[in-house]
Amino acid sequence: MKQKEPPTQAVKRRKPLQQRSQEKVALILEAAIQLLDKGDIESLTTNAIAERAGVSIGTLYQYFDGKPAVLKELADREMGGLSDRILASYRRASSQSSRERLLAIFGAIGQTYGGRSKVHRQLLVHALSQGTTNRLLPMMAELSSEMTREHGAEQDSRRMLTPAQAFVLTHAVSGVFRGLLVQPNVDVPRQAIELELVELIEKYVASAPV
Repeated sequence: MKQKEPPTQAVKRRKPLQQRSQEKVALILEAAIQLLDKGDIESLTTNAIAERAGVSIGTLYQYFDGKPAVLKELADREMGGLSDRILASYRRASSQSSRERLLAIFGAIGQTYGGRSKVHRQLLVHALSQGTTNRLLPMMAELSSEMTREHGAEQDSRRMLTPAQAFVLTHAVSGVFRGLLVQPNVDVPRQAIELELVELIEKYVASAPV
């Protein structure tokens, strides 16, 4: 029988500012990760998280409104890590060609989507299903800004995508990686998929207005 979640109350949650509070939050999140490693999001409950963390259910609700809030915090951290890896891979490849830089970015994304543990996969699928990929927007804005500066400095004839084209292209790429999440054992080499994405982007950009 599925365990019911305790009713939530409309109270202001504490922010973990002090070290002791931060340690409690860390225990709660680590407990959730351990449970997800053995189970799934559907069966996860706040009671189980509190028990695994060694805290009372009241303590958990001092910091989180419930299971969705715990998952949101975990997903935020996962998306933040993905953003950092993408930007770092792009900057490391700054002296390389556009194709090599794109492959570096896709490699960083693919490592997260296709090469992480069961827990990270569950969190990414959950974030995508909840429409929470807006957490990646700051990273996308920074990446776009860097690319624009570099292209302007090079003064080549590269074309600029319109906002509509950028939206379509971004979601086309994210859709492919979402497919890798849903079908992790797809019978296609990941490198082949990444090369096809590069071809897609290069052709799309080539058709954009100068």
